[in-house]
Amino acid sequence: MLPADGVERSCLREGLMRFFTILSVAFLASLLSSMSGAGSAMLTTPVWLALGFPLPVAIASNQLNGAAWTPLAARNYLKGRPVDWALLRIMVVCGLAGAWVGTLIVRGIDAALLQRVIGSIILLLVAVVACNPALGRSEGEPLLSRGVTGLLAFPLGVYESFFGSGNGLFTSMLLAKGRGQTLVASLGCYYAIAFFWNCFAVAVYSAAGFADARLMLPSTIGSVFGAYLGSRLGRQKGHDWVRGLFVLLGGVLGLKLALGW
Repeated sequence: MLPADGVERSCLREGLMRFFTILSVAFLASLLSSMSGAGSAMLTTPVWLALGFPLPVAIASNQLNGAAWTPLAARNYLKGRPVDWALLRIMVVCGLAGAWVGTLIVRGIDAALLQRVIGSIILLLVAVVACNPALGRSEGEPLLSRGVTGLLAFPLGVYESFFGSGNGLFTSMLLAKGRGQTLVASLGCYYAIAFFWNCFAVAVYSAAGFADARLMLPSTIGSVFGAYLGSRLGRQKGHDWVRGLFVLLGGVLGLKLALGW
């Protein structure tokens, strides 16, 4: 009886340790991601794999986490700000179309090469932001029409469907440069759009049987609390804070992808 009790207690301790490890990692990842747009998957995915979860399960969990916390982050960033809802609707639809196409074409692409290319592009975006401190500080004149900006969400959706990390950087830059929005408002708009893209991905992965409550439950709880706190900090601190994290975490992500780490 005692040995059995000992095994049971040991299993319980291991389960609790894993639960709180997952919750803590998800909290930190969404805290940083919600303030920068760099994407929480660059931190969470390696940890989930190290804990023994298969890659599709890890991705499905990341997408569910995003679907849970992006509405909170969007609300915190956009509350009291004017929002071009017509543009966001176009971007949601075009992005979903891109995500669907991405699921069809991703199998024929060299993922390692593509990640290096994406990493180089992210580093270029980071350099642009770093060299232009005033970019996105205040609203400016739109350089692109609403329709063109909306259509550019199509390739973002393609990217979202199979990788996604850094998509907040791309979308924020598109809205800040193309539509003259502030960087803070652009980040909030991305989170509003990403909610629908995440929900699409969750449906696809869940239908394929890649849902695992042992990972999804604690990671969703942690990510919601982290993103709520992070987005409130991002809004309160303002442009310089968000821009600094954009450059720092975007640079880390870009180097990670470009060098194949």
